[in-house]
Amino acid sequence: MGQWLWDSMEGSGEFIIKGPRLGAEIWKAFGPLFPMDSPTRWWPAFQSESQQLRWGDVKDLVLDPESSLELPGAPVQVGPLVHVVQRLLGDGGCPWDRQQTSQSLLPYLLDESYEAAEALVAQDFESFQGELGDVLLQIIFQSALLQDAGLSIVVGREVEKLIRRHPHVFGDEVIEQALDVQEQWDRIKDQEKHEESRSSWVYPSLVMAKRESKRGVDPKSAVFQAVRDFMQVYIANTSGTLEEILADAAWAIADVGRQHHLDVEWALWRRLVSQSPPSQVSYRENS
Repeated sequence: MGQWLWDSMEGSGEFIIKGPRLGAEIWKAFGPLFPMDSPTRWWPAFQSESQQLRWGDVKDLVLDPESSLELPGAPVQVGPLVHVVQRLLGDGGCPWDRQQTSQSLLPYLLDESYEAAEALVAQDFESFQGELGDVLLQIIFQSALLQDAGLSIVVGREVEKLIRRHPHVFGDEVIEQALDVQEQWDRIKDQEKHEESRSSWVYPSLVMAKRESKRGVDPKSAVFQAVRDFMQVYIANTSGTLEEILADAAWAIADVGRQHHLDVEWALWRRLVSQSPPSQVSYRENS
């Protein structure tokens, strides 16, 4: 595989592959990452001017030792990021990444989404850009782990859905008011076939725990009973408000988890899933 080098002399921020390299080898590594008609540039040997090519023509190219080829995607675009994830998950990649599963990555997907929201609420847009990149990484990582699927299918389904739900843009309908667009979106979504029930969890773990307890489902463990009994006695003998007591108790548990390098939200989620078989709680696509 060609070595990726920063084109630091021109400062373009684009990825450059140096020869010698066969176009067929470049295409095998990067071909699916970019549209066939994406423009790319080729610098023949000993020539200062580049030639523009279609990405689909690269497979017939031959790079000699003094020539170079620009990949269509800049580092901030999705193609190179897909390649990096593939390298991490491939032979000789990262041991930690290679042992992950869709389930083990779930807390990172949630955490990165929360961190992006935090930066946005704080109006720290520079940090927000970085956090969006972290969310994008989780999407690409999860897509790479899907069996018989991948990012192209994930993106393809989303594109089809957006076109289907915007007939006023991609069809003949005429809509000018945002409220009418929302009503149309909801109407089209209701007409689409939803997935069958297939998940045991769609809420933050504390909300889910409350719902399970309301159904009479509680852990049958000594620690659950002891902590609940202690809290009842403490509440009965303390003048603070119930909201403050419960908030500080939850915070204390989160801090104990931190001291032991454990995410309590994730730990409680795993406990809830082990209590409730997937068939007990329904999930329907809300996107």
